[in-house]
Amino acid sequence: MIEIRIPKEIRTYKEKLFFGLNLRQLICTAIAILINVPLYWFGKDIIGPDAASWVVILIAIPLFMIGFFSYNGMTFEQFIKSVIQFEVIYPQKRKYKTLNMFEMLSSYNEREGKKRVLSKKTKIHREEKDANT
Repeated sequence: MIEIRIPKEIRTYKEKLFFGLNLRQLICTAIAILINVPLYWFGKDIIGPDAASWVVILIAIPLFMIGFFSYNGMTFEQFIKSVIQFEVIYPQKRKYKTLNMFEMLSSYNEREGKKRVLSKKTKIHREEKDANT
């Protein structure tokens, strides 16, 4: 009997084209091969095989990530965009500042109370000076 695999969620289905790769993966693999094979072939004579292989690896990693990476249904570009938005563009900690009216009124009353006390003291002091003279 022939068994057909049916995905649980139809939106997650991706059609396989060649060697079990979907179109996105196939295009990214082809681009990586077209760039990196000549780069290694001609670069090993110039910078040596070890350095050329590291250059090829560093160039191939982003290309393969674009093709094969998927996180919570997001492609690599969508994932990088969301990481940049939440880590760089938007603030990490939200600062909540309140206006403490009680503190403001108490400090205001202290200042005004001292002024009133000083003004009463100065009046008393002036009256004493006037009485003494």
